[in-house]
Amino acid sequence: MEDPQRLNVYAAEDAVRDTTGPRLRRWAHVEPFFEQVIGSPHYIERFPDAPLEIGLGRRSHNARSSVAVVAHRQILIRDGSWNALTVLHELAHLVAPGPPPHGPSFVATELELVRLFCGFVDHAALARSFAEHGVTASHGPLAPPARCD
Repeated sequence: MEDPQRLNVYAAEDAVRDTTGPRLRRWAHVEPFFEQVIGSPHYIERFPDAPLEIGLGRRSHNARSSVAVVAHRQILIRDGSWNALTVLHELAHLVAPGPPPHGPSFVATELELVRLFCGFVDHAALARSFAEHGVTASHGPLAPPARCD
């Protein structure tokens, strides 16, 4: 399957990875962060059709990358890649699985996840990095916006 934005998405993320989101220094920090995200009312309201029962596992440090296995609703995080942006990137694949894998819908979903769970400053930095790397995001609504009461 063709994925024209893939390398640009990776380059843009690499530019901001170390400053995006909470530091997840150990696997014991990855699991609660992930559970906090998928258990959050913001996640459920913003992405009502997104999966809630998702397997989270580790990949060897020798693996090339972290992966999302959409058909099995599973995310595998490569040892040493324990950071918020990687977790949210792989989750975005399950929330917006449509082709291409790193297409505009995926990018918009990842940006929204970063905004919700890392904050506006990190969202703006990632959006700027995407723009600087020629990555496009869809601008249509992903799901009904969350209400603030």
